[in-house]
Amino acid sequence: MMKRLLTVVLLLSMVLAGCQAAKPSGTDSPATAHSKVETTAKQTGTQSVAPAAQEKRGHTETAKVIEAIDGDTVKVRLRGRVVTIRMLLVDTPETHHPTKGVQPYGPEAAAFTKKLLEGKTVEVEPAVDNGHDKYGRLLAYLFIKGKSVEELLLKNGYARVAYVYPPNTKYLSSYRKAEAEAKDKKLRIWKTPGYVQADGYHPEVIKDKANSAGASSSTGALKTDDSSIGFAPDKNGNCQGHIKGNINSHGARIYHVPSDRSYKVTKAERCFMTEKEAVKAGFRKPYD
Repeated sequence: MMKRLLTVVLLLSMVLAGCQAAKPSGTDSPATAHSKVETTAKQTGTQSVAPAAQEKRGHTETAKVIEAIDGDTVKVRLRGRVVTIRMLLVDTPETHHPTKGVQPYGPEAAAFTKKLLEGKTVEVEPAVDNGHDKYGRLLAYLFIKGKSVEELLLKNGYARVAYVYPPNTKYLSSYRKAEAEAKDKKLRIWKTPGYVQADGYHPEVIKDKANSAGASSSTGALKTDDSSIGFAPDKNGNCQGHIKGNINSHGARIYHVPSDRSYKVTKAERCFMTEKEAVKAGFRKPYD
């Protein structure tokens, strides 16, 4: 009896061993297989970052843009009232800050946003907590015709990624990618190494570079006795209400008409009666 029982046990052991040997490879559970795929993707770098416009959005509302205050701030008509919106996760150079004044590429960023958004309808995706900043501005992501406004600013070198505070980090990965592309191409704010730093913008870096290249302390200003085109400004850099020609801290010759936002704070090196005259003298519009 004992011998027969041992024989049965031996046969069962052989059958079970054969089943395990016959199990095909690659039959991990779905959860295990998914984990392996994720690990492989991370190791090989095959994971891609979708543009913000392609990522799943939260609740959005339509609004009409009334005014672009600067590159990252706009006034809109939302829910029947005027609301100031500060775009999330980006920062453009200042244009009329009480202490920082006008920073390099600030007017250009403001002009870009103005041309892109003013008078147009946008989609507004508010912060997850519908939050506002310390100035009472609504924090939100903006989209126009399906495109992320923040991403366009970053991709074109008008803004940096900044003010990253959870839980409002939804599109951070795609924003970082857009910023990196502009940085690699040395577009605008990225043209001068050191101008953009972790704590913001540093105009003194651009001025120092201009000085080291042989520019004068007045950033290469025109001589006041140069009367070939236009006329000299007064001692305060004013043009009696006419067009102001300014050579900014990175050497660009830009002219400002009286209706420009930065006209009042611009100190002119040369004055012009017409835009045609300014162009002939080698100056350009701030947003060209």
